[in-house]
Amino acid sequence: MATNKDWICFDGALSDTDTAVTPVKSRGLMYGEGVFDTLRIYSGRSLLFDSHYRRTIEGLQSLGIAIPDYLSKGYLKDAITKLLSKKRLLETDAVVRLQFWREGERGYRPTSSGDFHFSIIASECKSTYSNPHLVTVDCRRTPSRSMPSEFKYTNGINYILAAKEAKEQGGSDALMQTLDGAIAETTIANIFWFKGNVIYTPSVNCDLFPGITRSIVMELADRLSAFKLEPGKFNLNSIKDAEAVWICNSVRELLAVKAIDKKKYITDDQRFIDIKQKFENYRDQHLESL
Repeated sequence: MATNKDWICFDGALSDTDTAVTPVKSRGLMYGEGVFDTLRIYSGRSLLFDSHYRRTIEGLQSLGIAIPDYLSKGYLKDAITKLLSKKRLLETDAVVRLQFWREGERGYRPTSSGDFHFSIIASECKSTYSNPHLVTVDCRRTPSRSMPSEFKYTNGINYILAAKEAKEQGGSDALMQTLDGAIAETTIANIFWFKGNVIYTPSVNCDLFPGITRSIVMELADRLSAFKLEPGKFNLNSIKDAEAVWICNSVRELLAVKAIDKKKYITDDQRFIDIKQKFENYRDQHLESL
């Protein structure tokens, strides 16, 4: 019998991890061909699920993966709900990861054939996350012209190598740059920083993954008359003389950065606290039941 932590959803059915099997002839396994998404569920409610769903579908289409007719937004919501209920996670915050891939033959040139598969895993979300210490790494962000950065492709080797390098330096995450030295993102989050009343953040021209939480923060910042939002291309000197730095993603929401390399930052800057509160208000107003 599977334990509480062992249940997953595989192709729409609940299964324990010892039973669920994916074929060896999986292009997701052989080449990392597929798409995933990670989102936070707030006691059975989600934030901008439509945006997560739309990005997933567009990512699959970009790979030429045929999308089954049954894979509707409602179908995925029901599948997530069943899994969370089985794992007794409907009354707490949970982290949900959805993974999509297809079977197929060896070779880089894809074919239209190959059975479609998906899985969902879930775990309890931490109540708090530690303020990260970012370190700069030699591993650069893959250019968007080589691999479109707006989708979450299964092949995460670029991020894995950067995170490995950061760990070897004693950091909790890597601050990644473009090939020409512009700040891009961390391996798990988008990044912002304050100088005076200006909020800086890398633009989409910096090979970054344009996260959903990033779009919310930019929308909120743009509305605040006390601040000026300035997306653009910035080098390391721009962020290292910042007064406060923070990252954001769908799971950790907004999180102040305590250091980049040897440069330390305060984590209780009032401007950051105000932005964080604005985000939390937005979140609470836009949560929807699965």
